[in-house]
Amino acid sequence: MSGPTTLLPFQPATMSTAQVAAVSYLARYSGRTHGLYAYQLGRWFTWRQTNALDPLVGIQRAHVELYIRGLGDRGLMDTSVNTMMHAVRGYFRFAHITDSSAPTRRSTRGCRRSTATSPAPRAWTASS
Repeated sequence: MSGPTTLLPFQPATMSTAQVAAVSYLARYSGRTHGLYAYQLGRWFTWRQTNALDPLVGIQRAHVELYIRGLGDRGLMDTSVNTMMHAVRGYFRFAHITDSSAPTRRSTRGCRRSTATSPAPRAWTASS
């Protein structure tokens, strides 16, 4: 059994939409899962900041592929890369579900179901 979970501080007046979405997404988890997902999202936020990208707005498949490639270049095995993407994938799904006008939403004409602007690379689509 794990100890108490420390949640990220929630101060929406000083947070970006992406940060509010991240804190809201992480609030559903506790213990080790919360810690792991917070770490995974932290890596995503750091990478996007280094590359001058908003974590939600304008993210394209190429951005995600570059992030995944960077994880692999650091020596992570494919299974570890897939694990690293769990929180990122969930974060995008959460942002999309909680706000139908979310910037990750794209037209679903001709599609069987709604998808994010960042089409899911193989490492994203493995079962969660």
